[in-house]
Amino acid sequence: MTVADLYFQHIRERNLSGMVALFAKDATFVMPDGRSFAGEAAVHDWFSKLFTTQTLTPRVVATVASASAIAVEIENDLPDGTKRNTANFFHLNPAGLIEHLRVYRRG
Repeated sequence: MTVADLYFQHIRERNLSGMVALFAKDATFVMPDGRSFAGEAAVHDWFSKLFTTQTLTPRVVATVASASAIAVEIENDLPDGTKRNTANFFHLNPAGLIEHLRVYRRG
């Protein structure tokens, strides 16, 4: 199971401790709207808020992976019946932790 697989599993399960453990201590996470979260505390706070306000069910559409990077296309069904598609680009450090994650929204 890749880091990206675990990331989306933790989102579906709302597993905050598992999610934070996937990130390097100095990681950055950039949202589609440009908001950026840097460092363990900021990543923790963002996912804590996300998990208490939304239920997400990401489904993997496609994955491309190398030793140091993973690109994943995701489809989410939202509570209002619409779908949201994103492209998620994971850059991993030598220990295999997420060093940088950037999410882009399609449409």
